[in-house]
Amino acid sequence: MEYTAFFVSIAVVWVLFFISIYLRPLRLSNIIIGVTTVGYSLIFDIILGDTLKLYYYINPQVSTIYIVLSAVILYPLTNIVYTLFLPTGRRAVLAYTALWIAGMLIFEYITLLTRTIVFTGWRPVPWSFVTYVITYIWIYFFYRYLEGKVTKVVGSRE
Repeated sequence: MEYTAFFVSIAVVWVLFFISIYLRPLRLSNIIIGVTTVGYSLIFDIILGDTLKLYYYINPQVSTIYIVLSAVILYPLTNIVYTLFLPTGRRAVLAYTALWIAGMLIFEYITLLTRTIVFTGWRPVPWSFVTYVITYIWIYFFYRYLEGKVTKVVGSRE
């Protein structure tokens, strides 16, 4: 079941990603967020999962493979989608980000139920919550910074 759940989650994220880029233009700043997420996810999961053994993906013997797959084809797309629909007003950003954090916690809970991710020392409260808050804060500020520097629309005929 854990393998099926892993690949179904990837398929769902890809479908949502394609729907999102159909609805909103993909900008270079979104892509930079995605590429940056790859590095962030790899560093985070290798240190906490592989090195400190606080959790593993699917089973300990193949966890690194699934860490890399998640870092390359799952997490970047979720963060790109987050930035595609990011509102501008402070209250709207707070509400939107809070919904994303809640959504990520629910997704994490589902991965625990399906044993896609197994916690061996990690705790959702407070660590997952704190991690998502920090993650979305850096994504938000980095994306806003990039918006001012990078304006080209990818695939646009402008």
